[in-house]
Amino acid sequence: MERIVVVANPSASQFTGGAHRAVMSALRRGAEVETVWPDTAADAEVKAAQAVESGARIVAAMGGDGIVHHVAQGLIDSGASLGIIPAGTTNVIARLLDIPSKPAKAARLLIDPATGLRTLGTARMTLKRGSVETTHHAVFACGFGLDAAVVLEADKDPYRKYRFGSFHYARTALGVALKDFPGRRPHVTVEESGDQWQAIAALLQFRQVYTYFGQIPLRVSSEPPDPMTLLTISRLRRRRVPRIVPTLLRNGDLGTIPEMSVVPHVKRVEIDAAPPVAAQADGESLGLVDAGVVEWAPGSLQVLAGPQPLT
Repeated sequence: MERIVVVANPSASQFTGGAHRAVMSALRRGAEVETVWPDTAADAEVKAAQAVESGARIVAAMGGDGIVHHVAQGLIDSGASLGIIPAGTTNVIARLLDIPSKPAKAARLLIDPATGLRTLGTARMTLKRGSVETTHHAVFACGFGLDAAVVLEADKDPYRKYRFGSFHYARTALGVALKDFPGRRPHVTVEESGDQWQAIAALLQFRQVYTYFGQIPLRVSSEPPDPMTLLTISRLRRRRVPRIVPTLLRNGDLGTIPEMSVVPHVKRVEIDAAPPVAAQADGESLGLVDAGVVEWAPGSLQVLAGPQPLT
């Protein structure tokens, strides 16, 4: 019988004791199951890696995109498969993988013999701050500057994040865009294939969407990434913001907006920042960094998913 370890985040916005009991009941019909409760985000990665070392071939993340991100860190290139049981607000990667939004239905997917096993690429981020170097793998999106600053600001009010989800992020993003960034001058050098940009922000999209606002998918470009699409922002002037919002909502190309550049077919990007710039992966803050490299890592993560293909 298959052994499944569930790494659960009871702080996720849609997590309930009843949902967890239903998940465990569903999984026990076809597998040996245990739940582990990480104390911190870093502990989730540790517990996922320990589950693999103890013989689990499926490690499931129950919660929002944050717990999925951290569990995935412990499974990269391990041969074990990531299961996703959505219980968060936005659940970006669950939507992209056609995973049911109800936790019990998502759990049944993990023990269904017809469930597809997909091998996905991730964005490997090697980041430096002073003498410290860290490595992270983004599962659906990553960025430096603007979106990372929004994540930092949104996380300051966990109640609003929990209660209002996408609307809290949208309100925070507008506040950051209108208050903090218009006066900011380029301090990040972005390099790709010999080309350079002086920027205040750089975002990388490598799935068919960057994120969601409610049910609305948001993209940096109307063209699908192959494998990654880079967006650089050299300045963010207040008068541009009213144009940026409708462009995002209608899935337009942000590269049509002055002082923004969209670069397709990206495999590797280098950044240097002075002063340091905020970084994020999958909506999780990675702190401030002086430099970083983002590289496409094909076939680095195995995921159990729904029937529709992920592009």
